[in-house]
Amino acid sequence: MKSKFSQTMQDFSRAVIVPVKFMAVMGLFLAVSVILQLEFMPNVLQTFGGLIKTMMDSMLNNLALIFCVGITASLAKKKKVEAALISLIAFLFFLAANNAWLTLTNQLAEAGDMGLFGTGQAVVLGFQVVDMNVFLGMLVGCIVAFIHNRFSDKEFVDFLSIYGGSRFSFMILIPVILVTAIGMSYIWPVVNGWISSLSGFILTTGLLGVFIYSFGNRFLIPTGLHHLLWMPFCFTALGGTAKIGGQVYNGAANIFYAEMANAGSITSLDPSLRFATFGFVKIFGSIAVSLALIHCAKKQRKEEVKGMILPSMFVAAVAGITEPLDFSFLFASPLLWLVHSLLTAVSETILWGIGARTYMLYGLIDTFVSNSVFSPSVTKFYLVILVGVIMSVIWYFVFVLLINKLNIKTPGREDEESEEAVLVNETNGEFTADGSADFDLVVAGLGGRENIESISNCFTRLRVTVKDEALVDSAQLERISQQKGVVLNGTSVQVIIGMGVQGFKEDICERLGMSES
Repeated sequence: MKSKFSQTMQDFSRAVIVPVKFMAVMGLFLAVSVILQLEFMPNVLQTFGGLIKTMMDSMLNNLALIFCVGITASLAKKKKVEAALISLIAFLFFLAANNAWLTLTNQLAEAGDMGLFGTGQAVVLGFQVVDMNVFLGMLVGCIVAFIHNRFSDKEFVDFLSIYGGSRFSFMILIPVILVTAIGMSYIWPVVNGWISSLSGFILTTGLLGVFIYSFGNRFLIPTGLHHLLWMPFCFTALGGTAKIGGQVYNGAANIFYAEMANAGSITSLDPSLRFATFGFVKIFGSIAVSLALIHCAKKQRKEEVKGMILPSMFVAAVAGITEPLDFSFLFASPLLWLVHSLLTAVSETILWGIGARTYMLYGLIDTFVSNSVFSPSVTKFYLVILVGVIMSVIWYFVFVLLINKLNIKTPGREDEESEEAVLVNETNGEFTADGSADFDLVVAGLGGRENIESISNCFTRLRVTVKDEALVDSAQLERISQQKGVVLNGTSVQVIIGMGVQGFKEDICERLGMSES
């Protein structure tokens, strides 16, 4: 039961990150639009800047729908296009039903001087409904995916065949969405109160709250569940609520993007920004850790380690994808990972404590572009550089000290192996040493074709669900040329591949003749 719950949470975490990936692109173009609208820009560029901003605002103001479709498509195990279409319709059904029920029961809130702000309701796609924000998209997306996966294969006799398949799951969804829409009219105000209390606790505990959040956000990465911590704080009311330019925004990242769009009138950034600074470790921490790992490698293997670590460092610092680097030392020493997480928390706490207000969600590119629209007096970016240099030095020496003192087997420090690596050949069960392709290693490591239930991926990980965990051979998986780490959790198997994981997964699925999850 525990393993199944963990797998469910990981699947949800993977699904949630799908729409989040596109937020970075939105932020980039939003920053470009702001720059194009600066006073010294030619009128034609200012006009195009305004058009781009309008486009980006349409995405920012409709995240619930985007999350709904993205989560459904990601969680659907089959007929993904039909599942995505059903989720769009179900989302509209919810809005219509919830609005109708609020109207019928005289629960519609009256707009005040600040509109519906503070009433617990909002206007979504023209419907006044309970204000669930991104949580609405998550809820409907999960409901649709669950019912679609269970009932979309149900077929009927010929004259009723039009009601079979995905149409049958759609039929089931109609009453489910209706009941859900009515129920949320009463349930969500209570949940919203809990969210406000939790958010208030984190926000009012000051530096302690920043420390706890920062530590958990880094420490949970090996489980793949860290998205469940930072994503709600960045994209829902859990991270805070602010009214900017007459529009209400929820979540640290959303609020910052709205401030970017109104940069000319912003003199200070909303305090919710404390939840959107974890890019600091991706930039400064990654560089320091990489240099420490290279320094501690055996002399005869330094060049080999450089070839492995430097590309991972570049991806982490520039693009904000740290997993290839993280898994290069995490399995060698959980203690190093604990220290890494603590240094991350200390760094972000210091930054907030001394007044730095710099948005850092991803890597150098996103950090530079996003903050460039504000004056340095607003972001205090110079404090980030100062703390970054100091903490990088500390990070470096702490890692070097621990690795050498405890003789931790980080890359380039492993004991030399004299025996030749072997591989179980799936076709005849014999051991060979013929340098078989990654595909053969994947199949053998997962216990054979028949043992593979589903295959999917996130940013950098190949995620596989197997039928029998006893058949999994981690030693085989660790011989995959592209792998940077293997995580086993019951029937859930994760192979860390890196940024090329999407193509890697597609190739594996094609060879196996399996549909992609």
